[in-house]
Amino acid sequence: MILKISAILVFIFATLSFSQNQDTLYHFSVDLGGSYSQYLTTLEFDKLNKNGFGGTIRVMWHPEHLLSVGLESGYLYLYWIRSTIQSDEFGTSSLKASMVSIPVLFVTSMVIFPETLPNLEVNGGGGMYFMFNNVQLFGSKISSSVFSLGYHAGLTYLQPLSDDISIGAEIKYYYISKLQDSAISIKLLFSYNFISY
Repeated sequence: MILKISAILVFIFATLSFSQNQDTLYHFSVDLGGSYSQYLTTLEFDKLNKNGFGGTIRVMWHPEHLLSVGLESGYLYLYWIRSTIQSDEFGTSSLKASMVSIPVLFVTSMVIFPETLPNLEVNGGGGMYFMFNNVQLFGSKISSSVFSLGYHAGLTYLQPLSDDISIGAEIKYYYISKLQDSAISIKLLFSYNFISY
């Protein structure tokens, strides 16, 4: 009987000690961002605009250790073309073409220097890129879609404004294997911790 009571007291003491030593909580966050992107390609086409704007939504789970995991999606503008095409058979026509991507990515994130730079994180992972093409030529509109595997890597800095709200910036590299091309984006981020436990 004394052994059982001792075991229960040790368990209660250990639990209380562990609870008091906890200085962080598990939490889920949602990150919303707007970005400027540059499409990195070997395509050589007159009047190819490789600059674009996009957005990001990311949901992350942050346990007590330094590694966090989550999912990211958004809108990544890759390129657009405005040009004139000449054909002996059909004559002259204006060409309008664009490609955008909706990524669905698995994300892992880690604070590398928790003592000196606790707000700086490195992130990366892999996933799918759904790409949508739109072309207007000789009075016809053509739309197509394709998906590709790929990966991403980034560097994020978030400055806390309160216990639940942070703002910051991120630079991220995206690689799309089907195109064998990539993009780099610079984002402004808003982060909100919506569940803590």
